Amino acid sequence: MMRPISPRERRLVALLILMALIALVWFAMVSPILGGFSARAAQREELSLRYLHNQRTIAAVPRLRRQAEEQRQRIDVFVLGAANAEAGREALRDRLQRVVERAGGEVRAAIDAEGEPGWARAGISARMTLPQLTTTLDQLQNTPPWLVVETLSVEANDALVTGQSSSMDVQLEASISLRPAAAR
Repeated sequence: MMRPISPRERRLVALLILMALIALVWFAMVSPILGGFSARAAQREELSLRYLHNQRTIAAVPRLRRQAEEQRQRIDVFVLGAANAEAGREALRDRLQRVVERAGGEVRAAIDAEGEPGWARAGISARMTLPQLTTTLDQLQNTPPWLVVETLSVEANDALVTGQSSSMDVQLEASISLRPAAAR
């Protein structure tokens, strides 16, 4: 048999039921509403930051357009205009030969090399002294359109024998970025 519940126990049970109802109302109704408020506040903050970023980007368009125009005008400093890779390779080979001859070196052979797409690659084999090599590299480095010296091989067998600066066998390979030349 069950004994009757005392008034104190009834109040505790009623209090527990009330707390359970309050917790149920909190987790079922109030918590999702407050969570929605905080999610929308975070979304508003993100949209506000995106709006500010877009405003700055829009304000920067004239400056970016001027920079693009300046870069477009200076493109000939960085790339070689050629009809195709073969024409670019020929122009690079001629440039290497002219620079070596202008420095006083003796060109022995022009070397064709396959470059990556969008690049022309060529080489040259020459005989020159150290000052001529220095002059050649200086002119190649400081004359636009800029090129990349990929390999430089120097054989100076005579320098060991005579002990003084003599002629060296030099092989140089370079590449340059290409862009299609404008039709004339």
